[in-house]
Parts: sequence; C-alpha cells; structure tokens
Amino acid sequence: MQRIARANVTGQSTPNTSTGWQEFGRALRIRREHHGLSLRDLAEQIRWNYSLISKWEQGKNRPPVEAVKALDAELGAGGELMAQALHAAMTDADQARKGTVEAKASTRDEDEDMERRRLMRDAAVVAVGGAVAPALAALTDAWKVSQPSISGASVSQAMIDDWEDAADVHAKAARVESPAVVLAALAADFAEMAPHLARNQPDAVRRDLAHAAARHTALIAGKWTDMGNRRQAHRWWSTTRTLIDESGDRLLASWLRSREAIHRRSDPAEDLAEVLKLSQEARRLAGSQPSAPLVAALTTEAKTLAAMGSHADAINTLQEAERAFDQLPAASGAFRSLSERGLWFDRSLIYTLASDVRNATQAQDAAEALYPVNDQTSPRIRLHRVALHARTDPENAAQEALRIVDGLPSGRWMTRYTTDTHLVLGALPEHARTLPVARELRALTVNRSA
Repeated sequence: MQRIARANVTGQSTPNTSTGWQEFGRALRIRREHHGLSLRDLAEQIRWNYSLISKWEQGKNRPPVEAVKALDAELGAGGELMAQALHAAMTDADQARKGTVEAKASTRDEDEDMERRRLMRDAAVVAVGGAVAPALAALTDAWKVSQPSISGASVSQAMIDDWEDAADVHAKAARVESPAVVLAALAADFAEMAPHLARNQPDAVRRDLAHAAARHTALIAGKWTDMGNRRQAHRWWSTTRTLIDESGDRLLASWLRSREAIHRRSDPAEDLAEVLKLSQEARRLAGSQPSAPLVAALTTEAKTLAAMGSHADAINTLQEAERAFDQLPAASGAFRSLSERGLWFDRSLIYTLASDVRNATQAQDAAEALYPVNDQTSPRIRLHRVALHARTDPENAAQEALRIVDGLPSGRWMTRYTTDTHLVLGALPEHARTLPVARELRALTVNRSA
C-alpha cells in the first residue's frame, strides 16, 4: 500500500469544485463502471485510497498528476482522461487569469500569478508526464528574471524573442504529437505571457508581445478544434483575432485567419459559407503581391469551395495559388510551415472532392513521398486515396478506411479525421452504405468523435 501512504503525504488531491473537474469525474466514473470495477477495486489496482477516487468522481477534489496517469493507464483511456484533466486544469487557469485581468495592475496579487502558472504546469505534466518538469520550470523562471526588462515594460526583448521561437517549436510538435500534449506545452508558455498582456506596456512592446501571443493562441485554438471542443476553440480564435489586430501585422493576420478557416472547415458542424468568408478575408489581408499568406489564403479558399461542391471554382483558385507559390522566395519565420508538400496535400483533397482520379492520384503519390509516416497528415492522404475509389470498389474502400481509422490512437484523434472519414462514407454508392463494414466505420467514427 505504498502509493496510498504517499498520497496522504505529498500526493494529496486538492479541493476543487470547478465544472472542468466535475466533467473529469463523470468521465472517470463512466470508464470505471464500463470496466465493471467498484471504487475499492479500482483503488486496489492503482493503489490510491478509494475515498479519494470517490471525491474525484464527484468533482469535489482535483486529483494529482500521478493519479491521473495511473487512472488513464488502468482504464485503458489512451490519453483521454489525461486530455480531460488538461481541459479542467486549463479552465481553472483561464478563470484565474480572468480574475487577474479584471483587477488593476497596481493591486494585482502576485499569488494569483503563481497559482495560474502552477495550474498550467500541472496541465503540462498531466499530458507529458515529465518528472523533470519542476526543475525545468525553475530554470525557466530564473532565466526570465536574469533578463533586463525594456524601459517602462514588464518584459525583456529576450523573453519576447523566446516566445516567438517557442511558437515555431509548438507548430512543429503539432504535426506529430497528440492535441493534448501540444496544448499542455502551449499552456505553459501562454501562462507566462498572460500577466504581461494584462498590464500596460509601451506601444512597441505591446505590438511585439501581441504578435508572439497571437501565434500561441492560434495554435491553442487549433488544438481545441482538433479535440472537438467548439466553445473553447471559438473563445481562443476570438482572442487570436484581437491580439493579431493589436500587433498591426497584416500578413500574419492573413496567415492566422487562414489557419482558423482550415481548422473550422474540418469541423463537420461548421457553416462552410462562414468559413469561405473567413478565407476570403485572409485573401484580402494578404494583398495582391505573392506571399506565403496569400498562397495559404488561396488554398484555403479553394478547399472550402471544393467542400461546398463548387469544383470548377475550387480548381481555378488552386491554380491561382500554384502561380503565386511559384513566385515565392523561401518561406521563413511564422510562415515556414507552408511548403511544397502542403500544396500537394491541398491538391489531393481538392481533386478527390472533384472526383478527378488522375490528378488526385498524382497528388497523393507525391504527398505520401514527402510526409513522414508519423505526421498527422499521412492518414488523411490515405483516406483521400480510399475515397477516390469508394464508388468503384465500395466494400474494399470501406474496409481500408476502417483499418486506417482503427489504427489511429484514440488520444491522437482529431476532428479533421472525422471529416476525411465522412468523405469516404459520402463517396460510397447508396446501396453500399448499409454494408456491415460501412456501418462499423460510421460507428467507430462517431465513437472516436464523442
């Protein structure tokens, strides 16, 4: 009973009645009952006191990181309980931030800043484990204190530059890591920025700070979209638009509006007409000169038109994007994710939606050769290929799509996979949609999206 004794000393759960932890508790209880375990059974398996588990299920206490990890592993949650705990911890942190923003800077309690950072770091540890996290956090704090602040500002130039670099790192991680893990890392950085955003800063510092923060909040919003949490996603997209407009950088504003449109287009519940307006706004902000943001806006508009069934307009817009891409210098900075392989993916989707087998197949062959197998885009290209042949070979297409979807870890599921699976299901002939394998694919997708 070593773990139970330890829980009473250093791992004791924290009193908490927030909605996020109540939702976590409900999810925990459902999983426990699904496995046919009593509270005492589960307590014995993970070696935590059953009365504590009861409090976690009721949302009365916030479980420590070690307990969340043990529960997730024991109940075979595949990271879903960890993601739910991340959501709850981020909600707590957001509530703490709101309380701080509403207070005047001159009367802000430093304990509130410390609590917010602690909550965000808890979220990071929940998602990535990392016993080294406290040491890393201490080193980061020490580095920030060592940097001289800009006159009249609460931050140093080195801190702002570091947050810009961090946005590049997070963007790369977002391509291979699960949404929960990426959110946790983003949360830790944004928690450091939030107090400075709430304070008065010199105009130039405010613009630079808003620029770095907008890149983080766009990634946060995108990950919430990937996880299917529309409320959080809309909140963070709104924050992103406000911050980027404060920065005064029109090209980054265009780029991030395209990112918003891309993510929202992948949500089956979104209104595509609204997404089209957003991509057209991104195009307007980019201007007429060839640039990475202009290409991103054009390809986003083309994909949205294709999803709406306007295939000729979509292909014309795609070709316009290709001409602009050919005139680009090497992309860098915030736009480095724009690449030739991304354009091949866009071609794959647009030509698949247009049922252009030759061009779609060429695009899929090229894209599959360029994307690493662990990249989040690789399964999407495979689903495009399956959708392309779903009308002529429906049973094998549905079977292959089922293998692809079933092979994706539940903790890495994203709404865009739901959209791509719907692409396969929608391409099946009417008579094939009732096939057992098609019904199984539909049910698995619904279960993963829940």
